[in-house]
Amino acid sequence: MTTLDDQRIAALMQSASVPEPKVDVGRAVRDGRRRRQRRRVGGIAAVTVMAGLGVLGAAQLGGAASRPAPVPPALAASPQGTVTAAPPSPVTCEASWLPQPISGPVAVANAVDPTGRYIVGDIGTGQEDGRVVLWTDGRAGVLPATARHAAAVNAGGIVVGTNGDGTGWVYRDGKLRSLATPRGYQAVLVHAINGRGDIAGTARGAGDSHHAVLWSANRPQEYRLVGQPGSAATGITEDGTIVGTTDQLPYRWTPQGAGAALAVPDGYPRASVDSAHGDWAIGMVPGAQQGGSVQMLPVRWNLTTGAVSLLPFSGATGIAGNGDLLVGDGSPLVVAPDGTSRRLPGRSEVRATEAGTYTANGISDDGLTVVGAVYEKQVYRPLVWHCRR
Repeated sequence: MTTLDDQRIAALMQSASVPEPKVDVGRAVRDGRRRRQRRRVGGIAAVTVMAGLGVLGAAQLGGAASRPAPVPPALAASPQGTVTAAPPSPVTCEASWLPQPISGPVAVANAVDPTGRYIVGDIGTGQEDGRVVLWTDGRAGVLPATARHAAAVNAGGIVVGTNGDGTGWVYRDGKLRSLATPRGYQAVLVHAINGRGDIAGTARGAGDSHHAVLWSANRPQEYRLVGQPGSAATGITEDGTIVGTTDQLPYRWTPQGAGAALAVPDGYPRASVDSAHGDWAIGMVPGAQQGGSVQMLPVRWNLTTGAVSLLPFSGATGIAGNGDLLVGDGSPLVVAPDGTSRRLPGRSEVRATEAGTYTANGISDDGLTVVGAVYEKQVYRPLVWHCRR
């Protein structure tokens, strides 16, 4: 990444900013969360979970809009022949393989805890048989076979997820326990956990009914419904703030349960949020129709000021507590709030012809640990990037 690239990204991000919102700060997430990586690798469980539960998500946001969507900002191509002398990067990164305790052609690291110590992912064939793997300081362990489709891990190594039948679970201190399904609902979809063990997700019932839910890792059979019916929760921060959606609009709830909407970028009818960490959240808005489908555009919220920005990237897969944005497809990129950026390096033994097949799915709060996978020779291998300042 050259100095010129950094300047362009910074300029584009500034130009994409939306004016300060006219509503109170809200936080947003969407109810149909599972990484695009999971969908891309051939049905690693969350796809089936989402389809079976009928949860809200990008597909719902992508419904027909009443008017054409605004044109998003685009990254400018570097001029041919331009040569720039980039100063040494203040951050250096190195990619390392994660060990695979079991065999399988689809092995992907999907999430990392805020400290970068714990990493969670799946290994299998990509056909609903994936086993959950927890890496602790680089050492791999396999969760019980009845645990499927991990969603998140916290700084204490507690893992949460949702089985294909819509049962939520929590794995703590070597024990797997089910989360209670709220009365009147048929299934849940678990999304996030914070350092205190607060777990956020969504209950799903008949007739497309749904409600945001909060559980505790200490008391998994107890729960609290959040907001009103029609709400969905897809993230929770360390202070207990829950983010989600209400009536297809991004929303946040304080630890005491008070709710407020997040701003939506000008010209867009609605928005969803994928995740939130620290003072930041990322999500999507529905863009223009392309080939019969709706182009989903990434957005970022500053949860302190309430400002929302439409991002000049094809997608964003994570947000760090310090505001670093993770752009995860092809050749992963980390973009700081000021627009400066760095490319994550590949492994030297991966063939040059396969260099565009890296994906990055999760980032630690300091932005120095990133997890993902690389596809080569029809096999996905999990890896981690460790960075130093």
